[in-house]
Amino acid sequence: MISFLSRRIALFLKDNDIIDEETSQVCQYGFEIIISTIVGFLLVVFIGVCCGEIISAILFYIIFVGVRLFTGGYHALTHFRCKLLLCICCTFSVLSTKVFVSNYNFCVQSVIILLYLVTVLLFSPIEHKNAPLDGFTKKRNRAISIIVSFILSSVITFGYFELKKIAMVSSLTLLVVALLIMLSKFTERRDLDEKMCQENSYS
Repeated sequence: MISFLSRRIALFLKDNDIIDEETSQVCQYGFEIIISTIVGFLLVVFIGVCCGEIISAILFYIIFVGVRLFTGGYHALTHFRCKLLLCICCTFSVLSTKVFVSNYNFCVQSVIILLYLVTVLLFSPIEHKNAPLDGFTKKRNRAISIIVSFILSSVITFGYFELKKIAMVSSLTLLVVALLIMLSKFTERRDLDEKMCQENSYS
């Protein structure tokens, strides 16, 4: 649906001589990102309203999207699967915060933060196979992801003592990001193994 809408908008602009054929491809990709971002945000807000945790849901979205801009992570093959994964991650973070906040403690948060930092240091940034990064961009994203991760982790750590609930949903969001990074590396390794097996079978 998102791809269809983006294509229709680009075609409309081209048919009305607002953009040319070459520019239409770029515009279509741009509209696809814009529509996908809007749909994702609306889904997160909907989840927040249903769970009675609108602030937690919006905080999840800001951290989730902001951090993944530089760390990268697992990307589903279709927009539907991508939004489904977003909804699952958001629901997990928001509901876990709502239900288990009374059992949440500083030790648990420290373990989550440490796991996230180690994951970022080891694997960030994760490249999308359809949008590979050049050497400069990869180094820049890695540097930014590490700096942002340490700053965010420090804020969450100190925030625990004043805003425990906010710190919890933030920590769980970072946990989700770390798990998606590891899932991406696992998928990448699995695909590589399958490719090697196929090459060996042909040789």
